[in-house]
Amino acid sequence: MDFLRKHTRTIFIITIIGFLAGVFIGFGAYFREKGAPTDAVAKINGVKIPFKKYQSLYTRVMDNLRESNTDITDLVVQQKRQEVLQDLIQEEVFWQEAAKYGILVTDKELAATVQSFPAFQKDGRFDQQVYFQILFYRLRMTPQEFEESQKRRIAMFKIRDIVISGLKITEQEVQFEYFMEHQGNMKKYEKDRDEFLKKLQNEKTLALLNDWYKTLSNSIKVQVFPEHFQ
Repeated sequence: MDFLRKHTRTIFIITIIGFLAGVFIGFGAYFREKGAPTDAVAKINGVKIPFKKYQSLYTRVMDNLRESNTDITDLVVQQKRQEVLQDLIQEEVFWQEAAKYGILVTDKELAATVQSFPAFQKDGRFDQQVYFQILFYRLRMTPQEFEESQKRRIAMFKIRDIVISGLKITEQEVQFEYFMEHQGNMKKYEKDRDEFLKKLQNEKTLALLNDWYKTLSNSIKVQVFPEHFQ
């Protein structure tokens, strides 16, 4: 069990669905409906997000906070519930969009992704026994549930790559943005350029993804049943 504790944080990170959590603004106002189904916290275009799935992810989030000695206040609980819900909504939105794009995740891609996680390896190689131990003891998930979550995660990254594939930043743009941010002082530009370019790329990537995500609000109906997470 020492091995499992050692990898708790890594395990938590690889199972969090919202790889852009805290970035997307979302769709704004959701349809908040009374008389929620007992087995769902939300619906995306009529597709249910199971309460069991929400509760499982929320439990892992809170377990991670406790293990990191975070002070868990009522505000923290409220924030985490909202973040988990948002993560699951984003995941379902991306999954449905992946289907529209005809994006597939092969068994080979899935296997390669799962086997690449250091948390599932022993002596540098994937170990099935370690894999099952971590799923059952730490994540409280079946292999089928975990692998389904990873298929969705892979599809999300494929969608992201398609959306940002046209992103280009010219040298003139880099220089201009650096000039503006440093109030005209270009003395350290050559030294700072590579790091500044990475920062600029990240900012533009997130802005592009946010714009794309927000345009979906015109074609996606999100129904939330708040009594399940209040």
